[in-house]
Amino acid sequence: MSVKGTLLLGLIALVGVLPASSKEQPAAALSGVVTSDAEGHMEGVLVTARPEGANITVTVISDEQGRYAFPPGKLQPGKYSLSIRAVGYELAGQAAAEIKPDKATRADIKLVKAKDLASQLTGAEWMMSIPGNEKQKRALFHCDQCHSLDKVAKSTYDAESWMVALLRMQNQWQSSSTFNHPMPPPFPPKEVPSDPELAKYLASINLSGDRTTWPYELKTFPRPRGRDTKVVITAYEVPRKGSSPHDLAIDPDQMVWYDDFQTLDIGRLDPRTGQFKEWKVPTLKPGLTANNLTIELDKQGNPWLPRGYQGCSVTKFDVKTEKFQTWSAPAEYNDDHASCTQGNVGPNGMVWFYSNSTGKMFELDPTTGDVKVFNTFPPGSGQYKGPNRVFYFGVDENFVTSEKTHKIYGSAIAANGDPIYCDIEGSTIAVLDHTTGNVNMYPTPTPAAAPRRGSIDSDGNFWFGEWMASQLGMFDPQSKEIKEWRPPTPWSGIYRAARDKNGDVWSGGMSTDYVYRLNPKTGEWLEYMLPTLGGEIRDIKIDDSGASPKIWVPLVHAGILVKVEPLE
Repeated sequence: MSVKGTLLLGLIALVGVLPASSKEQPAAALSGVVTSDAEGHMEGVLVTARPEGANITVTVISDEQGRYAFPPGKLQPGKYSLSIRAVGYELAGQAAAEIKPDKATRADIKLVKAKDLASQLTGAEWMMSIPGNEKQKRALFHCDQCHSLDKVAKSTYDAESWMVALLRMQNQWQSSSTFNHPMPPPFPPKEVPSDPELAKYLASINLSGDRTTWPYELKTFPRPRGRDTKVVITAYEVPRKGSSPHDLAIDPDQMVWYDDFQTLDIGRLDPRTGQFKEWKVPTLKPGLTANNLTIELDKQGNPWLPRGYQGCSVTKFDVKTEKFQTWSAPAEYNDDHASCTQGNVGPNGMVWFYSNSTGKMFELDPTTGDVKVFNTFPPGSGQYKGPNRVFYFGVDENFVTSEKTHKIYGSAIAANGDPIYCDIEGSTIAVLDHTTGNVNMYPTPTPAAAPRRGSIDSDGNFWFGEWMASQLGMFDPQSKEIKEWRPPTPWSGIYRAARDKNGDVWSGGMSTDYVYRLNPKTGEWLEYMLPTLGGEIRDIKIDDSGASPKIWVPLVHAGILVKVEPLE
């Protein structure tokens, strides 16, 4: 371990997970059938195998005959514990298997009805179950960013207690908070009063008063079916306790880089060996919030990180020297109230970062250190100013719908060097002409869609998630048109989108535990369910280096990096 903060977490004990390292240890097979008394053979049950002492798991899904099978090479000889995910069901008892060399292993699995259905619901299923009008449901949907909605539904607060809780949550904690790790904002925001209407609504849907159950039916989504079951999912648990990986980046050697939403750690995973290595990013402003949101790589594979509440700055990590270097915006834009959570490395090597606290965007030339300053929205358009909003818990219909309010949340740099970015509060897609400084804004067809983050494909189209609308969007810079697609599952909370080399577009649900796959030519959706409940998918990255794309997502609330490999 170096004195500069390099943290080697070491080679994880992977008995039986990773591919065999020698010809003397051939791949072994594990298969079986999933049944229950209620349904017989069960399709769409996620079966997860974990080898003894390991923090990597592999998951497959049972087919229409209830059969599950791990493809050759995915599991190697060793002892495994088996777990399942199937809403409404649980294991009848402990399930385990021992795989021996040169011998196929069978382990049939019996399920029984779950005793606690409420603890199995995703945020989207709670949203579908809980009654309310559009304003109430939109306000409730914000809660799912920080913690599962069962925390709301299972609470016993009456309206008066909710008034106190809402005041605390929207004024004392910032958006990187989780239920187990609340984080105060660096500076107290302008206090937002609690909403009595919302407090009354929340008290009507929980277990307050003398209620022992909910006054509404708990609704669930159907299990995966058909092509949605044709997938292998590998989950790599970050060994550092309490980790919250937010963004991913894949380098030319297929190493997976990540940052942390609650600490200054960045790390690298070698999927071939399961080895994690982490480094501590230097503190720039002691006493202020220290975390990261965005990580992007330059052409040399060096990670770049906008510095969040550590100032309007961007830091580069040199992978060869393992040293950090930081560049900052001009001093007038970099006081202690400045924040810079997101940015990009452009195709021409220029590095962009921006501050919603000042309404400015910055272009850094790393070779000279020169920084150019741009306005993020046209004069008079209602540029958002002042410290970032912490939370909004209310039924104010003007949140993310006001024509006078704009805020960047997610960007990408086009081949010509122009930034294209999401305006989450104004629900527009904006394009900055970096040669003239002019900004053009294009509203999303769905009002108040809250576009969040996106990426540019090889054709120059900007794909993005529409968080509040639970849709996927595409902006064509040539035609200036925006198209939208809605996945089959409601309340998905899509955060980012990216297109693979075959033309399919991928996204993840913050509230559903699904990785989504869209064929934009046919409009067909596939939904791959993950084995972790409430992990919260924000970023999504694609490894197009092999014959078939591999999809990577971080689970912010679970501390896990997940690889999704479709089988067709």
